[in-house]
Amino acid sequence: MADLVQPHGYPLEEHFVTTKDGYILRLFRIPSSAASSASPASTHCVVAHPVAATVDNRHCSKCSWHHNSSSSSVSSSSGRPMVFLQHALMDSSAGWLLLGPKRSLALQLADAGFDVWLGNSRGNRYSRNHTQLDPDASSAFWDYSWDDLAQHDLPASIRYSMAVSGQSSLVYIGYSQGTMIGLAALASQPQLAASISLAVLIAPVAFTTAMTSPAFVLSSRLGFDRFALSQGWGEWGSFQQANSDAMMPICRRFPWFCLGYLTTFCGSNPRGNVEEEMVPLVFGHLPAGTSVKVMSQWAQSMRRGNTQHLHRFDYGSECSNVNSTGPGSAGSGVLRCNLEVYGQPEPPVYDPAAITTPLALFTGGRDTISKLADVELLKGVLQPGVLQLHQHQPDYGHLDFELGADAPELVYPELLQLVTKFGAQSQAATAS
Repeated sequence: MADLVQPHGYPLEEHFVTTKDGYILRLFRIPSSAASSASPASTHCVVAHPVAATVDNRHCSKCSWHHNSSSSSVSSSSGRPMVFLQHALMDSSAGWLLLGPKRSLALQLADAGFDVWLGNSRGNRYSRNHTQLDPDASSAFWDYSWDDLAQHDLPASIRYSMAVSGQSSLVYIGYSQGTMIGLAALASQPQLAASISLAVLIAPVAFTTAMTSPAFVLSSRLGFDRFALSQGWGEWGSFQQANSDAMMPICRRFPWFCLGYLTTFCGSNPRGNVEEEMVPLVFGHLPAGTSVKVMSQWAQSMRRGNTQHLHRFDYGSECSNVNSTGPGSAGSGVLRCNLEVYGQPEPPVYDPAAITTPLALFTGGRDTISKLADVELLKGVLQPGVLQLHQHQPDYGHLDFELGADAPELVYPELLQLVTKFGAQSQAATAS
């Protein structure tokens, strides 16, 4: 992360927060723009949990460490409104920075006067830590679905970042899975929702009835996720530095091949909007990793085909203890069921109709994951007045919003205008 921020003169802070179920999440903060930074760019790491020794500090080897958020090396917000960015599936906080200075969304927000926080979901390369569980030795570490990201990771990250910055509200920006967990949290946690003045949903995913991504469609239809869970597989797509180092020279020489691999999953722009020099940089940070159970919940959504609600993880209807792994158990040896976990035969739902937080949607016509037909279903269940903006780019695939060469000119200006408007409202709320 530091190599994407500090060479351009921006300050960077690295924070750690522990969720209620013991996962240690790594957050990054860009508290000001390069122009307003009062000191040379450096990384300050802040541990905000009692088990600092468990933190994997491989990504903070050149940092100065502090063990509480009141350290003098941690910047106050200096009156800046806050924005919190949450990444996509198999992605990390790095994705928001790959376009570089003056172009990436995170750095544009810093230049526009925002206190920028970047989240990382449990299990990705920056949040592969726990107070008790070893991700390399314990299958229990990987026993989580995206429900846990919505119910534990997001609230812990947002509340911690607001406490450090001294703010009572912020603007939330989610991308792909970041929109899914954002919608789930807003629909089910009124107290958290009250602290979010605006939620910007980029390539939003709520319903998946129209999804045409070949990888997702084939995997869900064949039930590959069920097989993986039955075999006790826990981790999916972990980041391996050796693999990244091997792929980068290949992608420099054959960028069309590497980009084609990515767009097969999520759709491509007919204008070839991702520049060739970007491709090896992308593969230097992907895949960032997640759990098989998260992937399975995506597949469950596709098989269910619901058009009104987002469902929690489905453990099925068979309730029996067996001496083998089972769906959702991540190698625990116990076959759980909905009745045991939820006290009802069907998994509970998140109801988007319960959301009162203002929303903005950014969609692409060539996106095979966030299909416009599914976005229209989402719009149809929202309360009147919730939707503030829907910007649609007919040629955009799933990647263009984060990596597209023309995103800084075509997408971000209207996004920044809206975020600035609601950011000012957040500041007014904090002041009062």
